[in-house]
Amino acid sequence: MNRSLFPIRGVVEGFYGAFYTAPERNDLLSFISEHGYNLYVYGPKNDRQHRGRWREPYPDFIMDQFAETLVLSKKLGIDFCYSIGSGVSINYASEEDFQHITTKFKAFYDIGVRTFMIMLDDIKAEFQYEQERKIFKSYGKAHVFLTNKLHNWLKSLDETCKLSICPTDYHGKAPFSDYIYEIGEGISPDVDICYTGPEICSKTITEQDTKNFANAINRKPIIWDNYPVNDLSMTSEMHIGPISGRDASLTKVSKGIIVNTMSQAEASKIALLTFADYFENPESYNPWTSWEKALKKIGGEDNYRALKIFAENSLFSCLGYPEAEKLEKLTNHALEELQAGESALISQAVNALYDYLDLLDEAGYTLKFRLTNYALRNNLLPWIELMESWAWAGRRAIAVLRALEKNEGDVMGILNWLKESAGEVENHHKRYAGKVLLPLIEYAKSKV
Repeated sequence: MNRSLFPIRGVVEGFYGAFYTAPERNDLLSFISEHGYNLYVYGPKNDRQHRGRWREPYPDFIMDQFAETLVLSKKLGIDFCYSIGSGVSINYASEEDFQHITTKFKAFYDIGVRTFMIMLDDIKAEFQYEQERKIFKSYGKAHVFLTNKLHNWLKSLDETCKLSICPTDYHGKAPFSDYIYEIGEGISPDVDICYTGPEICSKTITEQDTKNFANAINRKPIIWDNYPVNDLSMTSEMHIGPISGRDASLTKVSKGIIVNTMSQAEASKIALLTFADYFENPESYNPWTSWEKALKKIGGEDNYRALKIFAENSLFSCLGYPEAEKLEKLTNHALEELQAGESALISQAVNALYDYLDLLDEAGYTLKFRLTNYALRNNLLPWIELMESWAWAGRRAIAVLRALEKNEGDVMGILNWLKESAGEVENHHKRYAGKVLLPLIEYAKSKV
């Protein structure tokens, strides 16, 4: 992996929601070290000492955990970066607030951190204090002032220290905002600046868009890739597909990529392995070949088939894959035959769908009770159970239709079971396979 043309190959723990425990973080550090990554950025949005209450010091036992992580990261060859999300409430004109940042950074410097980031993302681009308005002509000028002052302070502390920034405007296409041009012109060229692509969560990140951003900021950016992250409005989704849509030529226009993972650390490893293959050789990278290899690596050879069946119905994300392509085709084909008058008892399309729903059910059982990667099992469990509910709902819809044709059995009893399963999927808090089975379910209910 040292052959990679991406100087920076990192992970950013930068999501909203429950962030990693120290053991999860340390395990992830070991994993990414094995697969050619060289940077870990710490910046979870719901760490209150990182963002919401950034002026507060961490408790001693948390700093002890960070110190252990630093020892591990150095042993593994991973550059550990601590970031602060001070933009939520900072007074850019306040010397006291600047001292709060440096005090926080100095605490991490003392345990071995030499790489830092200031996150000024996901905040309102407006001043909060009258003092700031009197001193700074624009919001961008304030960010230039703070960043350069902090960079100079770090360099006076130790010449080996590095600083990067995630700006308030961190995505888009040319022409960019005045703010972007201001920080690009004013911030020291030694400070790296992040870019998420044309969107916050980008389906594609092209050489041209990245080059345009690089020209606007007068340096190659670090690409902050918001896949597979599944926070905020995406918490119902399990992003388990391979990375795609990143130009092979991003090596020419960026300093590298940091991958924003999901709060499910173990499940994130599947996407991370596909990123690792992309980093190693973006020209020959094949998403689906890489993906199958990753599923086998993380789930184990014995559970590969079950994990793939699960994963191929959980592909909804910013990357734009068909969500549950095979299940949707089988369902549509079965419904077409039924609507054309084909018997639910002998229709090959209905039988094929029923067999696949059986496979979903068996995959669910295997992943819940045979998967020996327990961390992965626990990460996926809510989605596995929803998959099983869908399998029951689909099979019960077919059972209703078959019972009606045979004119025997407890049709109303089966219908009640169908309604129970349909209610489970309708009320579930996660998303799995979209709603591809709903037309079949509604069709069966309409026939009673």
